[in-house]
Amino acid sequence: MRKIDASYRIMKIFQMLYKNPCSLDEICDELYSEDIVLSRETIAKYFKTLRSFGCVIRKRKGRFELVSVPFSLDLSDDDFYFLAAFENLGINLYGENIKEDLKSVLAKVLSLTDGSSYEKYRGYSSGVSKINHISVLFRDKISKLLKYGYDNAKIKILYGDKKINISHISFKYCDNAVFLHVFNEDTKSYELLLLENIKEIYSTPKSSLASNFAPNTVFELKGRLKNSYTLYEGERVIKVGEDFLVVANNYEDKSELLKRLIRYGDLCKIISPKGDIEKFKEMLGKMEHNLLCLNTN
Repeated sequence: MRKIDASYRIMKIFQMLYKNPCSLDEICDELYSEDIVLSRETIAKYFKTLRSFGCVIRKRKGRFELVSVPFSLDLSDDDFYFLAAFENLGINLYGENIKEDLKSVLAKVLSLTDGSSYEKYRGYSSGVSKINHISVLFRDKISKLLKYGYDNAKIKILYGDKKINISHISFKYCDNAVFLHVFNEDTKSYELLLLENIKEIYSTPKSSLASNFAPNTVFELKGRLKNSYTLYEGERVIKVGEDFLVVANNYEDKSELLKRLIRYGDLCKIISPKGDIEKFKEMLGKMEHNLLCLNTN
């Protein structure tokens, strides 16, 4: 068996207890998987070391658990409120099946705060019931979209007074409103839809194929942009050169993307597809025409 420094063994035990309560046998088995053999007396000694450092370890139902650690998160009143709101909203959106998982996560966070954290948290938990009506309003819609949208299935929705086919859904939240970022299978473009305006949701037996996607807009960035450019959501780098960067984007609305890229001037060039190159040239032509008209007036 290999010899490992005691500090590693102590931190390994700390890590195990931090994740989940463990029995002595479970600790021994886990350490043995790393070729570390320890007696129960040595593990008890390591517990004593951890306790002297400030860790509170207690035994319950044959397992040892880490009740608190000698470092803490400094949470503000707003932090406690939003943690309580997060639990409340999660349970209302997804039902009781997620309740225990949420409580486990929040207990882990609260274990890293000071001794008064649980009392503060309970106080805020009773004050977030006002958000229930929002979660209930959208719960059925979100559940349906998640169910039907699994594996990129196509979905038909009644949006306002118009039926449209959508796929590849993601959710966006802004100013107490919920939006869907979707691929519109009818217009072959990405759109942002207000969830509140979706009246009906229908599943379809079809799946969205790769061929149905809007093509990637591929563009090249040069000069200072090569090193300073921050990727937008859904973008990826496909080539890096000594003085250039090539980026692909099929997530952003085409018109908004081209408007953004045109602001980069001669530091940006559209590479493909051909249709986007032509649209980009057309926009540049209109801008040049408008500038000439201003100069002649």
